[in-house]
Amino acid sequence: MFKLNDRRKYVFALFFILFVISFGIGFFVMDNSLNKQKQQLVSDVNEINEEVPNIEIVKEENRISPNTFIEERIHYKECGHLVSNVHLATDDIVNMTKEELVEHLYNTSSNLSLVTFSNVKVVLWGERNHLCKDHYVVGEENGKIAIFTISDNGERVLDKVFVEYPINILIDIDQEKLKEGIIVDSVDELSDILQDYIS
Repeated sequence: MFKLNDRRKYVFALFFILFVISFGIGFFVMDNSLNKQKQQLVSDVNEINEEVPNIEIVKEENRISPNTFIEERIHYKECGHLVSNVHLATDDIVNMTKEELVEHLYNTSSNLSLVTFSNVKVVLWGERNHLCKDHYVVGEENGKIAIFTISDNGERVLDKVFVEYPINILIDIDQEKLKEGIIVDSVDELSDILQDYIS
């Protein structure tokens, strides 16, 4: 007679065999079903591709918009300063492509060249052979000590004349310096120089 433990072993073995067989059948059925779905999907895609004509994708040209930032970087050779000015695109360059902007810069004799171009930001580069506007010049006007500012094109613009301080009361070396013009880099330095000559 079979013992109770032997029966349990046989029942367990029978259940294990049935489990393996059912798992194998389930896997086989699912694999067939997935293959059929995959074949149907490939067939549907091929059918759609045959119905859709070839469409050419056209890339929109990169153009300057009214919201494009224009950065002008100017190197002033006389003082060595690099001045950067950022503003929105002006009406005359809105809708220009890179090539159109290069031609526009050439035709307007702006002495600017293109560094980078996108519809978000355009960077231009230029060089000037004079001082930038951040300087003052202490000099002479009609024999009197005067202060000059610098214009956009590097010219001296008379700002103030000290009529009570003629340069002829100064020593010859100082008179020559003032006739030539003393370049000053800041308001503080301007005050220091004026104290030397007007005190």
